[in-house]
Amino acid sequence: MTAEGTTAPDGTPHGAGGAPRGAGGEEALEYIAASSMIGLADRFDDIATGRDQVPRVPVRSTIRDAVHDRRLLDYQDAMTERSGPLFQHFMASVPGILEEMSRVGVALCRLAERRSAAEPRDFTFYEADAFDGTNGRTLAAFSQGRVKTLTSSPNRANEPWFRRYADPEVSRYFPESLFRLTSRTLHERAEYAPFRDGVDFLYETAAFQFYGKERAAQIEHVAGLLRPDGLAFFLEKLNHPDPREYRRRERVKDEVHKAAYFAPEDIERKRRQMLLRMTDGQVGFDELAAALGDRFHHVHVIWHATNFYEFVASDDGGRLAEFLELAGDPLIPEEFRFEDASARRVGGRERGRTV
Repeated sequence: MTAEGTTAPDGTPHGAGGAPRGAGGEEALEYIAASSMIGLADRFDDIATGRDQVPRVPVRSTIRDAVHDRRLLDYQDAMTERSGPLFQHFMASVPGILEEMSRVGVALCRLAERRSAAEPRDFTFYEADAFDGTNGRTLAAFSQGRVKTLTSSPNRANEPWFRRYADPEVSRYFPESLFRLTSRTLHERAEYAPFRDGVDFLYETAAFQFYGKERAAQIEHVAGLLRPDGLAFFLEKLNHPDPREYRRRERVKDEVHKAAYFAPEDIERKRRQMLLRMTDGQVGFDELAAALGDRFHHVHVIWHATNFYEFVASDDGGRLAEFLELAGDPLIPEEFRFEDASARRVGGRERGRTV
């Protein structure tokens, strides 16, 4: 995300467009340095090392009784048991995200299993600026190595937790910003060889907002790492056209979900210390859907809880439809559902076709 008065790499004011399109250049370094990802680095370090904002009890789904898929429950348990402090904080801060990441992860495992007969190769997953890699590591483990995973994070305190839990044969780590990772990086470094032909699955874990509002350029950057038939997931906290409705949803998030894990004074302290800079880089639903639709043939919104939304986009309608079939309907605690959460098409360059 950006600080007031800074500029994007192309020299325009932040929010007016322009994000780094390659690694290593001075423009990319300036863009990253001016972001809230770096501006809040000390706060992230405190959380990632467990010095601050630690959930007082482990995160656990409140709707386990509604889940009849044993594999899904096991996936949830693995995510909570083998995660570092910052990912634990993330789960305790985003309503329903444990259930949703588990749903997506199990569906991707099943998709890789189904596709393996026709495509006898390893599948690949990249999560952009995703803490200690809990989401990716869990996917690699549950797919029995059929899906190789790569996690980026510019926050150094995340790496020890990744190394502690990761199987290096199936999960790799890039200790820098997502905007420093390009196809060239993957080709130049031997450790990233499994990802050189592009990734099958890409997941943006609410990271863009910490760099700025330039969604079109940000999406273009990560999409350059995707295979032509790949699936790209975007988890974002979005602005609402009605500020009162946005605040109402925020109150439910804080008073129902976060209150189960943090003391009221901790919630208020985070709001004062971090949330202003965090929200400065948010965009609205229509803006994100339009940016995704300009880049991909097919765009669906597949999940929603309070002000958080998840999209999946692809140029391969068949692959996206197969994922949606395997994923089934989202399981969202009712108190966090403010609108229809069923998967629906919201854009794409092939506007006359449906998945």
